[in-house]
Amino acid sequence: MLVSSALLALAIDVQVLATRPDVNWIGVSSPSPDVVWISGSKATIGRSTDGGNTWQYSQPTSNDLQFRDIEALDDRHAYALSIGNNGDSRVYHTSNGGRDWQLSFRAGGNQFLNCLAISPSRNEIWVYGDSIDGQWDLVRSPDGRNWLPSRNAIDGAPQGAEGGLAASGGCVRFRNNVWAIGTANASTARLLIKSSFGIRFKTIDTPIVAGPSAGIASVWPFSEKHALLVGGDLNHPERRPRIVEYKDGDFTPLAEPPLAGALYSLTVTPNKGLIVSNPAGVAYLPTSASETWQVLTEANVWNSVCNLDSCFLVGKDGYAARLSVPQN
Repeated sequence: MLVSSALLALAIDVQVLATRPDVNWIGVSSPSPDVVWISGSKATIGRSTDGGNTWQYSQPTSNDLQFRDIEALDDRHAYALSIGNNGDSRVYHTSNGGRDWQLSFRAGGNQFLNCLAISPSRNEIWVYGDSIDGQWDLVRSPDGRNWLPSRNAIDGAPQGAEGGLAASGGCVRFRNNVWAIGTANASTARLLIKSSFGIRFKTIDTPIVAGPSAGIASVWPFSEKHALLVGGDLNHPERRPRIVEYKDGDFTPLAEPPLAGALYSLTVTPNKGLIVSNPAGVAYLPTSASETWQVLTEANVWNSVCNLDSCFLVGKDGYAARLSVPQN
């Protein structure tokens, strides 16, 4: 059953979807208009093949893990990442729509993995973790089956405590044949970026606020020289900037969305609008050049995703919602 709510008299209609209310949803992936995968607490994965109207649930493991990120290729194939130390950071894979899950990769006891991204055409996967003992912690799979540590895949050393924010699975992204990573928890928040066939990520200092529990939470690359970044400081929500555009070596702060606190997720819609979210709600900007944000909901939303027809929001206490792709 769908509950329709045209919030704050906006033209964009947010339809709340019925899901399990006992799960905090954090990861979301929608490879086609009908197919949606969501992941979250209680080691739970949800899959819909009718655009979110009905759901089938599965648990890759009986442990009480948090699946902070999920990346789906279609209605049958998906990869889910859980977070945590002491072996709780893991990647699971299904090839039959969630009926069975296989443990594909398990991190060591001192590894904390934040997010993953996949290149659908090559099935290549990059997983980004917090640095360990002055070395980067990246894991790469060239084919979705074999996993290789890639500590030398970045052109410079990590800063002290440099890692990531596992708020939405957006700190690693593959778009437009470009891989991008956003860092956090260090003195400077940095953008790591490379082309699909590049050997190493280039490190670029950014003006996004940085420090302990602060930095870049979500990245969106358009090219090696153009990307959007969002983030903030989890402990000091007043700090700015939280959203910037990187283009041809320069950074431009964008209009601030009317949401308090660090921004968790960033989604660029097919029409080049921006959707950002955090526990204070969801806001939409028609284009990056616009100055007027629209608040879509004040629900506690951690992540968003769009396909060609619809966008999906997920968050705390079973919150999931669908909206049509905004027409700018």
